[in-house]
Amino acid sequence: MTDNKSKTLADGVDVWCSFDKLVPVEDLEANPRNPNTHPQRQVELLAKNIQHFGWRHPITVSNLSGQIVSGHGRLMAAKQLGLKIVPVDFQDFASESDELAVLVADNRLAELSSTDLNELEKIALSWKSENFDTLLAGFEPMDLDALLKPREGEPKDGDEKRDEELDKAKVAIAVGVYRYLVEQAEFLAWSDRLKQEVGFDKDSVVKAIRERLGL
Repeated sequence: MTDNKSKTLADGVDVWCSFDKLVPVEDLEANPRNPNTHPQRQVELLAKNIQHFGWRHPITVSNLSGQIVSGHGRLMAAKQLGLKIVPVDFQDFASESDELAVLVADNRLAELSSTDLNELEKIALSWKSENFDTLLAGFEPMDLDALLKPREGEPKDGDEKRDEELDKAKVAIAVGVYRYLVEQAEFLAWSDRLKQEVGFDKDSVVKAIRERLGL
């Protein structure tokens, strides 16, 4: 039988994730070298997510420096919610370089991923049918509307041809208002080659894609 009870409560918020200790927010120290920024809108969405789902990820603190390694945004969200204590996971690092690598990778590795827009569209359709609050997933309603809006020349919802396309191992690549269906393996291989050529900077990759598509 599955236990649906959270591990504990932190200022009335369910804590589902593993953690070492509940720590007062004023005792937590942000890493001054953190290159990851958190715009106010992101903090608002994080706060909404934590309030609804509870703590699904702790704030990670290094035993080496005593500073936050991952979870700066979550801490900002907790402060916005007026929370006094948060779940913290304390971790060991062999060196400052190791600690900083994990700090940077917290956002960097996510940036290097690609999104299968076909699968995201299926998820969005299920959210729409359930009247689900997509802000909890970090998506503004207008973003999902744009995703689900039929493009010129594309089959409409319910069209068998469109369903057949979605069933194939293809990825819909969005560049501005344009969408292209390509084989997933082919796109990933091309994307990796492009990153090796122009570097892993996100803006450089997007610029190169637009140039090569003649946009």
